[in-house]
Amino acid sequence: MINKKEKPMEDWQLWSIKKDFFFDMEDEKSTEKSDTEPTTSKKPECLFSTDSLSGYGLDLVFELVKEAWFDGIDLAIWKNFDSRKVDYVKKLSDNYQLPIKVIQTSDNLNDKEINRAIDLCYALGADTITINAPNFFNFKTFSFITDNILRRRKENKSIHFSIINPEDSSIFALPIPKYRFSNMVEIVKKYLCYIWLDISNLDSDSFESDFLRKMKDFLPYLAVVYFSDKSRVWEGHILPGDWVLKLSTFLKKLKEYGYNRYVSTKIKISKTDLADSDKVKLILKKARNYLQEHYEEVELD
Repeated sequence: MINKKEKPMEDWQLWSIKKDFFFDMEDEKSTEKSDTEPTTSKKPECLFSTDSLSGYGLDLVFELVKEAWFDGIDLAIWKNFDSRKVDYVKKLSDNYQLPIKVIQTSDNLNDKEINRAIDLCYALGADTITINAPNFFNFKTFSFITDNILRRRKENKSIHFSIINPEDSSIFALPIPKYRFSNMVEIVKKYLCYIWLDISNLDSDSFESDFLRKMKDFLPYLAVVYFSDKSRVWEGHILPGDWVLKLSTFLKKLKEYGYNRYVSTKIKISKTDLADSDKVKLILKKARNYLQEHYEEVELD
């Protein structure tokens, strides 16, 4: 459980009950509204991660995502060279009426890439940067993130900087995590970032017995939820369905607790399926339909 009264390691604002550093953007926006303007709760948005369609041209990606009725794009700038071209991406976003909400960076983050991601946020209207966790022995990237992330947050308060909870695995069966940032509480408490929650990276036991039980405590610190399922042989990022993760329960709790950020679909698509764009379109529609049925249209008790 995240204890807001616990003494902070770096930034006291993050743990203040009266003022939470994470919500500076919302506070600033609220002061711009008139007293007579009605307040409405933000509706959660269902995005699609371009990370799922590696090798596809960005124009085709936008076309398929639009036809599957997603609300917007989660742009993986490290997967597609065209993703770094601001004017081109903005043109696609306008043409397909698909906003860019999230900018995703690689697991080899450096100064050039984070600056590009920040520039893209301002140019495209995105409000979230998601950072892939580096390999455990990638000390250079790990040091860059830990040395620079707080400064970038303070300089860009309108952007939600978030770090993924990496795959729950070890190296050579030793008690050494395969990736850095393996503890979600530390992502918030120690590194002062949002959590980019990839539920497929959680094992089914901890997902059911631990995370679902404590979910309400984590909810304010989730910037993006990566949505997919896991097979019975632990293959992750597959189409949601009757597999090992209790996805319908998870989605119902998200709605019950008032989550109002992004749910981004990330799925692994085989090379055989990627060779057939019509089949890919069907896969995207199935993923979107699952969210619609089990999240957007679900009725709370």
